[in-house]
Amino acid sequence: MYPISPSTTTDDLGAGGPGLLTVANRSLVGRQEERAELRGLLGNPAVRVVTVTGPAGVGKSRFAAAAYADVAQSFEDGGWAVDLNDVHPGQDPETLLAETLGLETVTGRPVHPLLRAYLRPRRSLLLLDGCDRMRAALVPAVTRLVNDCPRLTVLMTGNERLGIYGEVLLRLRPLELPPADREPDLDELREIPSVKLFVERTVVSRPHFALTEHNRDAVVRLCRRTDGLPMAIEFAASRMKMLSPQRLLDELDHSLDALSGTEFDTLSRHRSMGAAIARQLDTLDKDERALLRRLAVFHRAFDLPTAQALWPGDVAELQRLLETFVDKSLLHTEECSDGELIISMLGLTRQFLLEEAQTLGEDRELSAAHAAFCVDLTESAESGLRGPDQSRWLLVIDYWRQDLAGALDFLERTGDTANLVAIAVHLREYWQARGEIREGIARLRAGLDDAGGLTLAQQATGRLALAELLLAAGEMTAAEDCLGKARAAYEELGDAAGVAACMRGAGLVALRRGDLAEADRRVEDCVAAADDGAEHAEVLRVLAEVRRAEGDAACARRLAEEALEFFERQRDVRNIALTRLVLGDVAFALGDQDGAVDLYRSALRDFAELGHLALCALGLEKFTLLLTRSRGQSMETWRRAARALGAAAGIRAATGCVAPAPVRMEVDAVTALTRVRLGEEEAAELAAEGRQSPPKTAVAAVLTPAESAEPDRAPDGAPNPLTPREREVAELVANGLTNREIARRLGIAEWTAVNHVRKIMRKLACTSRVQVASWMSKQDSARRSRPTALRPSGARASRA
Repeated sequence: MYPISPSTTTDDLGAGGPGLLTVANRSLVGRQEERAELRGLLGNPAVRVVTVTGPAGVGKSRFAAAAYADVAQSFEDGGWAVDLNDVHPGQDPETLLAETLGLETVTGRPVHPLLRAYLRPRRSLLLLDGCDRMRAALVPAVTRLVNDCPRLTVLMTGNERLGIYGEVLLRLRPLELPPADREPDLDELREIPSVKLFVERTVVSRPHFALTEHNRDAVVRLCRRTDGLPMAIEFAASRMKMLSPQRLLDELDHSLDALSGTEFDTLSRHRSMGAAIARQLDTLDKDERALLRRLAVFHRAFDLPTAQALWPGDVAELQRLLETFVDKSLLHTEECSDGELIISMLGLTRQFLLEEAQTLGEDRELSAAHAAFCVDLTESAESGLRGPDQSRWLLVIDYWRQDLAGALDFLERTGDTANLVAIAVHLREYWQARGEIREGIARLRAGLDDAGGLTLAQQATGRLALAELLLAAGEMTAAEDCLGKARAAYEELGDAAGVAACMRGAGLVALRRGDLAEADRRVEDCVAAADDGAEHAEVLRVLAEVRRAEGDAACARRLAEEALEFFERQRDVRNIALTRLVLGDVAFALGDQDGAVDLYRSALRDFAELGHLALCALGLEKFTLLLTRSRGQSMETWRRAARALGAAAGIRAATGCVAPAPVRMEVDAVTALTRVRLGEEEAAELAAEGRQSPPKTAVAAVLTPAESAEPDRAPDGAPNPLTPREREVAELVANGLTNREIARRLGIAEWTAVNHVRKIMRKLACTSRVQVASWMSKQDSARRSRPTALRPSGARASRA
């Protein structure tokens, strides 16, 4: 115990006093708001008891000592600071206080009257640091003192509140961490409290250390790994004598013992973070600690229903235990925007508990329970991704992504192929939406390669899901092989819906290869077999795509509208948007350009809103193809096309999803035309700009109405007599392509290309293909010779 009088100065406190008050003169990094709040509480006569709580290593003692030094001199009769951390739990706190005050105690006589007589007339502050070990004895002692000494204020520190009437709680949170959603510059980063403390303490042991562009990422990750706890940061900084931040991170991946040091590295009495956490956990009984180990399997914050998945007991008892953990600063709650509470555990506490579970041999059991939770979660997600809540379910899986990856790794490592394949099958739509097709393929192959633990039904569903992902990745042969094996299994099982799904997949393979006759045959066979509502609707949409490609637009519209009606009843946003794409193709084929644009806009907005990367790429490509066909007179259209196709190419490169062959051929043709229309330099510049755009930004840009349209003109200044499609054909003629090559490039029949060439020559009064090429060359020269104010290029074009 260290008494302080009104005449004691801050310098006196830091000069020779050991223990608690020595830290009062040291500056705190951050904590300005909390320090001001505590000063306000202690200066309020109506507040008699304040308890500072927080997790192990958060700096409660140092913070309280600094606040004590701030305000003790404002109390008329000074104050006393008592360190209870190493006091024997059986000692009487009132006797300890009386002896420190120099009061004469007599064995067998109560001490409280002496304290009351001494403290009652005095306006003073009492700091009790480390109240957890004496909590049971302190409750009645502090209650009596506060009731009998109206001018006494008590400041306490501990892992939980003492439980006294009128007690005010101040929860001390970890230091602020670097933001996760952006990358601050070095100057800003140096002022973030967790980073600032790390750098300050590292310089003590390694004087030439500095935060640089080379080590910033490792320092940021290290601060996050320490949870922003000052004690952990100081231990990390002390290890910088011989390690780099990255090397320490590598050590920390293997053991929490990496965060340890000596009495010279931190003012704490603990010599490692593990020891500090262990002391905090010692207040739990065996069952409470076992539950906390179960909860440690979650990488992310969880709610009460999630915790129930790993708790076999009564829900009311679980809720009581969770409240206990929150009170003891072992768990932390946060209110979401919808008013619900989520519960989190600090990463270092989680690591300690997982290492403890491994020592006790519980790790496999806990990981299996966690994997079972992930199976149930993804099973719900699979149905959710086909209904009205698709956006929400994609975000749910985004949130649990780290947990799912951990569960899949565990299942693969332990050979639990049944649950491995189950999770991967449930996530097949998510893999595509988020551009993680390759991971989905790898996970499914890992489970299917060891099919010994799978039933025939599991093998069939796994191969069908794998075929879907392979198809998205453009691996047609492998997809067809999987579909064949899956169909054989479904036929053996007598599963008509499964057989129909395989037949639809085979039809899609043929369609994406451009083999319309084979696609027609396969999908027609599938129509009768698909009796399930959703499967039947998807088959109708595929058949509509085939009919449209074959030129039967009326039949395609009827089929697609029937499919759309079903999807709208189900409020299946993804399939509604996909079907509208087909109807947009049909509308354009029937000459309804405005209707086609509206349908494409709606579909593309839905893809962007869902955050479905693979479909965003497809929507950008198809919408751009439509724009260049219907509004190719405008140079702004070609600039938009260059950006949008660049964005789509960037998405496809990042995700591994491949466009269907007919779409890919048209995209290649339009990409070539952007270079012809805009020039190589400007086209490349705009495509690069598109590749750097986030998908939602790219979609918004291509959907924004053009402010003005600049129609192309003939070389003599007259309006261009060619339709958008005829201009495309003329460009290809000018590039030297034959009629067959033009048909292949544009995905049209050869006789259609021949007719287009004839119409072009008639309109332009040309008698040969060479004259058509000459006319196009003159048109291009005329465009390039216009004033730059009308036709920006290079950087100006990008800004436009």
